[in-house]
Amino acid sequence: MAPDQKTSPWWFIGTVIVIVSAIIINQCIIYEIHLSKIFRYLLPLSSSRCAILEERFYYYNRLSKDDQRAFRKRVHHFLVNKKFTSEDSIEITEEMKVMIAAAATLIMFHLEAYYLSHFDAIHISNNELESLQHMHKAKEVEIPWDDFRAGFDSFHDGYNPGLKILAMAFTLEHQLNNLSSKMFRFNRYYDLMQLYKNEAEKYIASGKSKYKEYSEVDRNEYFAVAVEYFFERPGHFYANQPAMYIALTKVLRQDPLGMYTYKRK
Repeated sequence: MAPDQKTSPWWFIGTVIVIVSAIIINQCIIYEIHLSKIFRYLLPLSSSRCAILEERFYYYNRLSKDDQRAFRKRVHHFLVNKKFTSEDSIEITEEMKVMIAAAATLIMFHLEAYYLSHFDAIHISNNELESLQHMHKAKEVEIPWDDFRAGFDSFHDGYNPGLKILAMAFTLEHQLNNLSSKMFRFNRYYDLMQLYKNEAEKYIASGKSKYKEYSEVDRNEYFAVAVEYFFERPGHFYANQPAMYIALTKVLRQDPLGMYTYKRK
């Protein structure tokens, strides 16, 4: 090849830059990293917010020191990204923001870090629990604060609407946001829902269910209820539905009973 026909190395460098830039942009979108806030992500969670976690969040206090550090980092990232709004009668407090961020972090803690990028805001209200349809249409996660707080006043009574709402939000994120479609491993999520289908069909056949056919069942709400039950009453869940409990440990990669150990991603 003649000297003037030699390929310039700059085309290779340019191609690498384009590919790397595309990967970075894609990862920023998936994990909701805003370059304009890049320096804020590097800051630690404030001492006042850490104090709220220590005083109000049972799950956090059970973690190892290393896991607590990782948990604080995710809570901080969530708070940097998310816009909080409220009804006129409600003043948004630091406790509200930290507790909501911590509840979302709890569900996804052993999975890749996703921050509900499908939703524009967290709206704090006095309303009753919302439906998935409303959540999708409004593009905001509505949190009824009194119910949310009551759910964390006792962590083992089986009642935690905050976990249920946020699990519904993650389910919607998983289904509607192509960039979050790998949030839950498909085969593990499928196995869980297949187990539920089998149990639901048996219950419907017994005549005790309000549903006549499985097609009427809201499977997304079931997942949310299962997550609530999983963290609130794991022993009871395992005693009554061991196969579904184990399947959910594989989906969330954590086990409140400590029978199985999963490495945090």
